[in-house]
Amino acid sequence: MLVDWSTGLYACYLLWQQELVPAIVVAFIPSLIISLIVVRFVNLERIKNSSFGRYYKRTYNKTIDLTRFGAFVIMAIGSWSQSLIIAGIGLAIILGTWTYGLLINKK
Repeated sequence: MLVDWSTGLYACYLLWQQELVPAIVVAFIPSLIISLIVVRFVNLERIKNSSFGRYYKRTYNKTIDLTRFGAFVIMAIGSWSQSLIIAGIGLAIILGTWTYGLLINKK
């Protein structure tokens, strides 16, 4: 997740600078590479059984995943148009999707 967050924010910075191709590369390639490495070489059972893993399993679904991606698109549009308000709305939606489970009852 650190790679996703840091590359996503850096991609928005590049979009702010009107650097479209580098922004696309930064937004997607590092995360793809790290995901492949993690799936191949990391024992994910420990993470799955952690409190974060249980939280993620309880709150994750395809709608949330699409919402996060859509919110990143909003951030990207806001960055390209140099609008802190639009980029901030996208970021707020992303933060909301990661934390909304704290507000709902545990099942």
